Amino acid sequence: MRLLYIVLSALLASCVTSKLNVERGTFQTTKPPNIYGNNRYLTKNFNHIISYDANIGKNKTMSLPEIINEHNDFPHTSANIHYRLIENALGFQFYCAMKNKYDMYLGFGSGIQNFPYSLLIFGYNGKSIEIGGAAYWGLTIDKASYEGMWFYESFWTASDWASHDEYIKLKDMRILHSYGGLTVYTSFYWEKFALNYSASISNPWLIKKLPVLHDENIYDADISFEFPFLLMQDIGISYTPNKIKYRLGVNQITSIKFPEQYWEPGQYWGIGQYWGLSVQMAYGW
Repeated sequence: MRLLYIVLSALLASCVTSKLNVERGTFQTTKPPNIYGNNRYLTKNFNHIISYDANIGKNKTMSLPEIINEHNDFPHTSANIHYRLIENALGFQFYCAMKNKYDMYLGFGSGIQNFPYSLLIFGYNGKSIEIGGAAYWGLTIDKASYEGMWFYESFWTASDWASHDEYIKLKDMRILHSYGGLTVYTSFYWEKFALNYSASISNPWLIKKLPVLHDENIYDADISFEFPFLLMQDIGISYTPNKIKYRLGVNQITSIKFPEQYWEPGQYWGIGQYWGLSVQMAYGW
């Protein structure tokens, strides 16, 4: 009978409501990966590309569009959220692109920018122009500081529940989470030179829960807002004398939100902005 009660209690505990209305927070965020395409005509059916890249800039805390805590059980309130953008980053990337006779290609690869990610690339690679896109997904560990009202339920017996609320403050929590996004790019090349433009939309925090520390225990609480997206645009020139490509670019990163993310007339999509330099060296065979 005691064992039955323990099992029943565990099942009930797993159904406990735990919600967090974040009032303010700063979340460390790594910029989207550098994905530029090939910037040259691919002459083989199977092409392998390995690249090293870096971003040069100053780490910055970015302002974000207005974010609303939205739970059906509680009043809607504003959440004052910032991204601490880590712009200085070194990256490594490798992918294999398979090209057909119509100059269309498909590729798979992976990379590391502080932490690993995987990517899928596809596009058209003609004699003087390339148009393509990529999808990527990765894991990372970032610091986060946040505070707000935590709502949770606990039970005394199998049928006696109690609701609680507690204001919590957490500083520099290290959180393992995923991120992902989409990139489009185009290049115009002539002989050994190319002009390239790329744009990436990234969700840097693909999570629905945040950890809460209570009585030296950590609980997962449902958060009541959606993290804003980042838009990174990069324009650059490259020089490919042989199998090695050298590229220099300028990038702009801004925070955006879409209409379904509580957009209201008169609000700007892009709020915080950041400018930096990007460099890349790639080898293809």
